[in-house]
Amino acid sequence: MPSQGPDARFVSMAGQGGFVSALRVAVLAAGVAVPARAAAREAAAAPREDSSAAGRDLAFQRPYGAVEFGIGVLALPDAELCGEGGCDQGDVSLEVDAWPLFRASPRFAVGAGLTLALTPTQDVPRGSQAVPREHSRRYFQAEGIGRYYLLHGHAIELWTGLSAGLVVVSDNFRTRGTPEVALIGADSANIATEGLTLGLATGVTFGVSEVLHVGGTLRVASWLLPAGQERISFGEEASLANRVTMLNVSLVVAYHAR
Repeated sequence: MPSQGPDARFVSMAGQGGFVSALRVAVLAAGVAVPARAAAREAAAAPREDSSAAGRDLAFQRPYGAVEFGIGVLALPDAELCGEGGCDQGDVSLEVDAWPLFRASPRFAVGAGLTLALTPTQDVPRGSQAVPREHSRRYFQAEGIGRYYLLHGHAIELWTGLSAGLVVVSDNFRTRGTPEVALIGADSANIATEGLTLGLATGVTFGVSEVLHVGGTLRVASWLLPAGQERISFGEEASLANRVTMLNVSLVVAYHAR
């Protein structure tokens, strides 16, 4: 067998080195490709968040309770505020409200609420008085509400609803003591005018966390008060009667106990 010269042995060794290098590259490529394919399979198998209405309905796990707190403005644009000196129209007051709610499903919620307005800006016209008297007025509402959610989810919720309940208009009259007038007994008297309230409401809230939403509400209602105005001994009478339109705009903070 003929012996190989130096050049032949060099070519043989070079061929073997190239084969080894190619083998190493192939093994390295396979090592990179296998984890990449596994990651792709895991990404494909992972559940995707469904932003459709059906997906949001499925995300609603169970009924839960919620509560909303609001602060805003209560207006009575067509109210006839009457006293001994005649009548003025309209009133505006700051108000606070609270609404415990039961979220029965993604689309429906029921609850109740209290609204309190303590700072009316319009007083009734006063006539001449033999005994000076101060007058103040307050508004109170206790209502039930049903809501239908047009949009729902963690990011935004939009709803509309119906409300009904009781409204109380409280007129307080207080005698201002003077050196010429001696007071016997209580120095104040109160007239509470009670009626029904029927209204429509709508609202929108935006999620700032999993359980906390902020937004606003708009309510329009009719107060159905007695036609006759109660009168007390000094001649003062209830300041509101008959049907009164109520408008309420408020900013709300809502907590969802999901």
